[in-house]
Amino acid sequence: MKHLVRKFLHENDTRPFFLYVGFHDPHRCGHTHPEYGSFCEKFGNGEPGMGRIKDWKPILYSPDEVIVPYFIPDTPIARKDIAAQYTTISRLDQGIGLILKELTDAGHANDTLIIYSSDNGIPFPMGRTNLYEPGMAEPMIISSPAHKERYGQVTDAMTSLVDIVPTVLDWYRIPYPHSYIFRKAGPVVLTGKSMLPLLTFEPQTGWDSVYSSHNLHEVTMYYPMRVLRNRRFRLIQNLNYKMPFPIDQDFYVSPTFLDILNRTRSHQPTHWSISLHDYYYRPQWELYDLIANPQETENLAHEPRYTKILATLQTELKMWQLKTSDPWICAPSGVLENSGAYKHDPQCMPLYNELD
Repeated sequence: MKHLVRKFLHENDTRPFFLYVGFHDPHRCGHTHPEYGSFCEKFGNGEPGMGRIKDWKPILYSPDEVIVPYFIPDTPIARKDIAAQYTTISRLDQGIGLILKELTDAGHANDTLIIYSSDNGIPFPMGRTNLYEPGMAEPMIISSPAHKERYGQVTDAMTSLVDIVPTVLDWYRIPYPHSYIFRKAGPVVLTGKSMLPLLTFEPQTGWDSVYSSHNLHEVTMYYPMRVLRNRRFRLIQNLNYKMPFPIDQDFYVSPTFLDILNRTRSHQPTHWSISLHDYYYRPQWELYDLIANPQETENLAHEPRYTKILATLQTELKMWQLKTSDPWICAPSGVLENSGAYKHDPQCMPLYNELD
C-alpha cells in the first residue's frame, strides 16, 4: 500500500486529488487464513510461513494485562483474542505513519486534508453488525493544514460517516449536484454537514444527535435496524425482531464467540454481560439511557415513565426515515406503496401480520 500510494502521489498530475486508503488490519481472517491468526496478527511477522513486512515491527500484548471492555466476556480465550487485535491495531498505526510519510515526501503534507475513520465498530460481541455503542463508536480524526486553531483538541460534536461527503466537498469548494434517486421524488438532500467548522470552534448546537442503519453484513445475515442516538438516549428499532440475530462468518469462528457457544452449550458461566439467548432474541424497540446506564443493559422502552421520551424519539426517527426515503419506513407491520409522493406522504399499506 505504501508503494501504491507513492506511485499515485508521484504521477505528473497537478490536479487536486482524492485518495482513499482502506486498511485490512483490524479485520478478522480466521475463516479465510486461519494460519495467520484470528486477526491476521501473525501475517508478516517474520515467523516461518508468515512472511515478513519489513516496515512493520510487531508489538505483542499480554492477555493477562489487557483491559477487557464491559461488552466482551472476561475469559482467558477472549483476553488472548483482544491481545491479538491490539497487535494488528499497532500494525495499522504504523501503516498510517508510512502513508503520512509518503504524503510528506511528495510535498503534500501542508495542502492536504486528512480524515481517519472506520466503517463499523470492533469485531466482537455487541460490536460490528450491531448498533449498540460498541458497534457505532468509531474513530474520527481530522487534520487540516488550513485550520490550526484547534490542533490536538477533542470536540464533543456528534458526527457520523454521512458528514464525510459534505466535508470533502466543502474542502474543494464543490457544490453538491442536483441528483435524484426516485423519478417522482425531489432532489437528493445531504443529511450530513461539513465538519470543517469544528476545526475552528466548538459548536453550541446542531451536533447533538446521529442516526444509523443496518440492513445486512452478508446476504445470509439480514437483520435491518434503525437507530437514533442523541447525547443521552439511544433508540433502536429491530425490524426483524421475530427472528434470531444472525452471526457473520468470520465472527462465528472467532475464539471469543466459539468460547461463548461452548460455555453456553456446556452450561458453564460465560462471564458475559448478557446471555446468548438475549443476544439472539431482541425486542422491536430498545431504549437506553446512556448517562445512567452506559453499558446498555436496561431497556427502558416499556417503562411507563419513559413513554413520552420514547414517543418523541420514535417520531424523530420516523422523520429521518422520511427524509432519507427509507424503503423500510413501513416495516414491520406494513408495506410501502410509493404512489410517486414518498417524500411527503408515504403510503403504508397494512399487512395484518399481527405486528401492530
